[in-house]
Amino acid sequence: MQVETNDPRPPYAQVADALRDAIRSGELPAGTKLPAGRDLAKQWGIALMTARKALDQLRAEGLVFSQQGRGVFVAALDGHAPASDLTSLQRTVNDLARRLELVEEQLQTRGAERS
Repeated sequence: MQVETNDPRPPYAQVADALRDAIRSGELPAGTKLPAGRDLAKQWGIALMTARKALDQLRAEGLVFSQQGRGVFVAALDGHAPASDLTSLQRTVNDLARRLELVEEQLQTRGAERS
């Protein structure tokens, strides 16, 4: 895959269009992990920032979502993460909430000790 120099669309739009078409056709089904930005850049012969801009475009359209430390994934047709990913995300949110509660308790204890 390479961007077409004769194409009037900017390179990021060409990449976004190709990925969008693959997602909508089912070639890239929901939950599929997309190549990392560096890999996309290499595959398409574009700069890393151009690849990121293409992914940002798809993210803005709700076609993909990111999970920090895991990558970029194809969203379900309704624009949301597949249920299994939402369950994982909910666990992470719950874990972070518990940690925040512990930190708040520690701060309150330290504040009471200083008084």
